[in-house]
Amino acid sequence: MSERSASEAPQGLRAAGVTRTRRAILAAARKHLIEAGYHRLSLEQVAADAGITRVTIYRQFSSKLGLLDAVAEDLAQRARLVSGVEAALAVDDPVAAFRELVVELCRFWATDPDLLRRLLGLATVDPEAGHVVQSREQWRFDQIGAFVRRLDAAGRLHDDLDVEQAVAAIGAVTGFPACDEMATRLRLGHAELGPLVVTLLGGVIRLD
Repeated sequence: MSERSASEAPQGLRAAGVTRTRRAILAAARKHLIEAGYHRLSLEQVAADAGITRVTIYRQFSSKLGLLDAVAEDLAQRARLVSGVEAALAVDDPVAAFRELVVELCRFWATDPDLLRRLLGLATVDPEAGHVVQSREQWRFDQIGAFVRRLDAAGRLHDDLDVEQAVAAIGAVTGFPACDEMATRLRLGHAELGPLVVTLLGGVIRLD
């Protein structure tokens, strides 16, 4: 083994250990967040479940709010949401691209509905924690805006709607609360809702 390889081996092991610890913390935080909610989320219980100390949580995430933000970010990364939306935006035809966006959002909601219910519920009861959720919702609306502007340029918005109105309507219909309600009432998986949601949005976008 070369001198460089010998020095890199311990660093690689340490990095792998940090990654495992982070995953264990996030998994434990997700579990307790779903069971107890954010206000009753105990960092001591999270640390115990992850097999580490509370100090380790603070070292990696700085605070309880930082841990919440990391849980939300981990959800997006597990679902590959950003790359999925980017792939939809890369589709040449604006209507086909929009359909792909709707399917991608429904697929994202299917990733972890129990966690999403807890996260989105925070926006109405805790302004500080709700900011973690609202910043991600704003990102979603920003992406919808990019698709709607393409549709508008192609003359695909209904005449009585402007871009702002279309974004607001599409954002509401494709949001988790609406999709979760439809999935529950129709006994469908969230990922199966794409065609129905696209049909509903035919009142906003000319899809023919």
